[in-house]
Amino acid sequence: MNLTHDPPHFNLWSAPWITVETVSGNIETVSMEHLLLNTATYHALFDPSPLVIVSIHRLLVAVLQDILQPEDEIDLIELWESDAFPPDRIHQFGNEYSNRFDIFSEDMPFLQSADIPLYPEKKGRGKSVGYLLQEQTAGTAVTHYNHTYDTNQILCAACCAKGLLTIPAFASSGGAGIKPSINGVPPIYVIPGGETYYISLVSSLVTPNFQPDIADKKNDTPWWRHDYTVGKKEELLQVGYLHSLTFPARRTRLHPEQMVQSCSRCGEMTDCGAAEMVYEMGESRPKEAAFWRDPFAAYRLKEEKAPTPIRPVEGRAVWREFTGLFLPQEQKGTYLRPSVIGQLEALREVLSYKSTAPFPFQTIGLRTDMKMKIFEWESSGFFVPPKVLSEAKMGRIIEQGLEFAAKCDSIIKSTFTQYFGGDGPNKRHNNLRNRLSQAYWEALAPDFNTFVLAVGQATDLNIPFHVWLDVVQNNAIRQFKVFADTVGSDAITLKERVQAISHNRAKIYKLRKDAYPKEEQNE
Repeated sequence: MNLTHDPPHFNLWSAPWITVETVSGNIETVSMEHLLLNTATYHALFDPSPLVIVSIHRLLVAVLQDILQPEDEIDLIELWESDAFPPDRIHQFGNEYSNRFDIFSEDMPFLQSADIPLYPEKKGRGKSVGYLLQEQTAGTAVTHYNHTYDTNQILCAACCAKGLLTIPAFASSGGAGIKPSINGVPPIYVIPGGETYYISLVSSLVTPNFQPDIADKKNDTPWWRHDYTVGKKEELLQVGYLHSLTFPARRTRLHPEQMVQSCSRCGEMTDCGAAEMVYEMGESRPKEAAFWRDPFAAYRLKEEKAPTPIRPVEGRAVWREFTGLFLPQEQKGTYLRPSVIGQLEALREVLSYKSTAPFPFQTIGLRTDMKMKIFEWESSGFFVPPKVLSEAKMGRIIEQGLEFAAKCDSIIKSTFTQYFGGDGPNKRHNNLRNRLSQAYWEALAPDFNTFVLAVGQATDLNIPFHVWLDVVQNNAIRQFKVFADTVGSDAITLKERVQAISHNRAKIYKLRKDAYPKEEQNE
């Protein structure tokens, strides 16, 4: 069959492609329109890839921002007091822009460049569609768990759409001339949650005061108002906030095929998908462009330098970044937490979550080598009491707790190196030392969540603080002994083990006593 005369259609506005979890725990696949009209009946987005979850969420936020255009706190309060978005305005948006959401459209394809032919002159010369998804093998790219040849990659229409959507948030450097998307090397994104997906979306809407300061507010062009083409290696001096959420950092064009086989990503049988595409550098911002603050990302502040996003780091659990991701900063802070959290904190006196009930957040990031190599994604969940988001004294207690844990980690590593070898010329048991540090932090993770919840409910902050210090202290001593006991059992090593365990315990106790003494200090 000659598809040139009968191109397929897959319109994201009306066709089911988004997988969601209902409030009763079931899984459904729905269209954008259906989801936006029924957000209160669903709990959250669902997908094997957290990168897709972030990307779909940002698309839906962009659509709602355009439909509702909240200008101030009153607009947001009205939404919080409701349980659904205005259906008439959603229908109006669909009537006006639904034709811009067809991924196989010949003249206005979603997030693709219409000046590239829908069908190539010769098959087999395009890029593999695997390049769209970070978890898929493509070319020389590293993959997480899925190993297959480029020639075997076939994506159904829904997975093609999900891959296209990951480009604005997660496109990273990919070799000479291939630049990252608007946020540079992908940051950790923080997504508000809630009892229903309606609450998650309302929590993600931001007024102009919490959007990027340099965003172009007069000429904002999200994809449905964007040109039908994407400029190859085009640098943009001005970008609107909605444009940033659908930023076409790659110039792409899917080449659809009729087929009867399973999708290499989701495994579902498909009668239409894509194996090849055009995949080139698209839009970017100039290297010297001013700092762009994405509302869903946190940043480190550096003297005389632009803020840098908090990104996943090898061997460093995301909860250790809690200070920068969630805590309020005083006037001379060292972080910029996500402005979407700043807006939630600003509204806490009037919003429905003004209680001790913790607010749910999901953090999602992609770890790279800061260039073209992709290693892994990271996804974590947090329950943060509202007071912790706003009260500086609670923030300081949690920050001090993290600092104490970091100092204990330094002690156990340095002591282990001193007695058993580590970095430097004598690297005996270096891997064991690294595993000690990893085990130490992993053991603390559930206790840290308990610590945060306790701080948010405490009237005397010293009580949960010293409980946390006890937990950290005991964990540092216990983990050190466990790993020290594995280094050997000959007479000399046995003596070193006894000395090392005793020395480590003494140093941990001294740190605790000197930094945070209390009347009944454990001996």
